[in-house]
Amino acid sequence: MLSCLGVILSLVVMALCIRKFYEYYDLWFKIVRKPQLSYISELSLSPMQCKENFNEITQIVNDNYQEIAHRKKIDLQKLNAEYAEKVSKVENAQQYGQILLEYLASLENMHTYPFFSFHSSNFSLVTRNDSVWVSKDRKNLRKKDLIIAIDGIATADYMKEKLKYTFGSTYQTRKKLAAVGVLSSYADTCKRVTVLRGDSVFEVTIPLYKDEDEQKKPQGVAKDSVKLSSQGMSPKVSLLLAKALKRLDNIGYIRIPHFFSGSVEYFYSQVDSTFKCPYLILNLQNNQGGVRRNVLNIASYLVTEPVTMGDMIIKSDTSRCYRGKLLVLTDEFTSSGGEILAAILKGQPNVTVIGRRTGGDCGSMAFNFKTSHGIEFNLATEIPYLLPDGTTWSEGEGIAPDIQVEERLPWEDKKDAFQIALELIEHNKKH
Repeated sequence: MLSCLGVILSLVVMALCIRKFYEYYDLWFKIVRKPQLSYISELSLSPMQCKENFNEITQIVNDNYQEIAHRKKIDLQKLNAEYAEKVSKVENAQQYGQILLEYLASLENMHTYPFFSFHSSNFSLVTRNDSVWVSKDRKNLRKKDLIIAIDGIATADYMKEKLKYTFGSTYQTRKKLAAVGVLSSYADTCKRVTVLRGDSVFEVTIPLYKDEDEQKKPQGVAKDSVKLSSQGMSPKVSLLLAKALKRLDNIGYIRIPHFFSGSVEYFYSQVDSTFKCPYLILNLQNNQGGVRRNVLNIASYLVTEPVTMGDMIIKSDTSRCYRGKLLVLTDEFTSSGGEILAAILKGQPNVTVIGRRTGGDCGSMAFNFKTSHGIEFNLATEIPYLLPDGTTWSEGEGIAPDIQVEERLPWEDKKDAFQIALELIEHNKKH
């Protein structure tokens, strides 16, 4: 009798160990494991395998995305049926790859996308409304060149088509990403571009390169003059600016470009000098996140009052936290962890957020999934929650700034968020 109980107990313990091992393995598989990127041209599924693969993907989406879809008013059943019909007609894996891109983009989430590599050029572009310009001199294109057509399609119409394959949580962010990505493609290896330069219109063929061909891209020479603008600064320029501001005006400046490895250490290295300043500009523009733990570690140094956001509780490190005037810079590319920090800080009594509405995706806790046919994709799974302001949702809305800044092109004589922050500080000093 005792021996039977011992065997049963051993089996129970073994089952629990196996279950725990599976949980850790599943967590590693979904979060830690590095996904395998592939080009659409490399896919080798048969039409039948494409259908099987899509059925598997829609099942994963149904199991994990319902809450987000409901928040975004997306009818998953209808959407899945629509794209299943398209998949049923594919003749090859490349067609399926394009449909899968479109399907996952239609879920309207920045953290939801397939692990497909794409071809790109080395040209920097800027956009406003439905227009796209070259922002830096590169080989056969110059700064201020207006791109009026791509592959014979008017730029505005091309952007609408590109939008179908662009991943983002708000329409405004997706449109912006589609515009600056017109010279990239998941399938094409070149783009025929029609350009307006002054009174001249001409065409040029722009080669697109795979990631491994990066060294072949034409580098050219950027001829932009340095302006007093916070966006797009290199770390070296940001550091020089921070030193100049502190020396001349006793203003602290920290730019956090991401929250991956090294971000917390960099922030800590700036604390001793910048936290002594009565004013601190925190630049979160173009910060698309990283590790949430790093966000919360930095947040504890910046909040003066505790904040609850979703299942996160952010407490102030009262002995070290910054108590001066904090001005936070944001734009439509401030997203994920960058947006979480902006949301945490916005309601603080000493904080003013300056810039444009953020990307509308406060993390979404995405996981990596891999189908039995080897297709890998990222999928957001976190249930949307209210931000500290009590009215804005974590998904699909974005954080409105306290001071809205008009969009500007690099060569326009308009004030950007950084310059407005400086003006606000000067005004505050006088009053």
